[in-house]
Amino acid sequence: MYPSGRWDGFWVQDGWGRQAMTPFTLEFAAGRVTGEGRDIVGRFTFHGEYNQATGEVRLIKQYFGRHRVLYVGQPDGEGSIIGHWSIGELQTGPFLLRPCWPKPTGTEPIHDIG
Repeated sequence: MYPSGRWDGFWVQDGWGRQAMTPFTLEFAAGRVTGEGRDIVGRFTFHGEYNQATGEVRLIKQYFGRHRVLYVGQPDGEGSIIGHWSIGELQTGPFLLRPCWPKPTGTEPIHDIG
């Protein structure tokens, strides 16, 4: 359902605004997700699960030597994952994760359909 490899995205928090995650990795296999990356808070790992039928995702983002964040999301219909993150019951906000698709070079072959 989701491609393994490079992803990017952002999270939003009151007082911090929209915070980008530099390109990070996510690996999807047999309903499990793992990955790692960096954002303004620091280096982190992702681990969790996804539903292969519905695309729903549940991830724990663990910052090295710091706190963890729960990410719960679903597909947006265009290949990205949207949802809400939370730290306990007091802090929450929206997020978006999207695969990093290669940019076209202009030399790709044209394929006839049909």
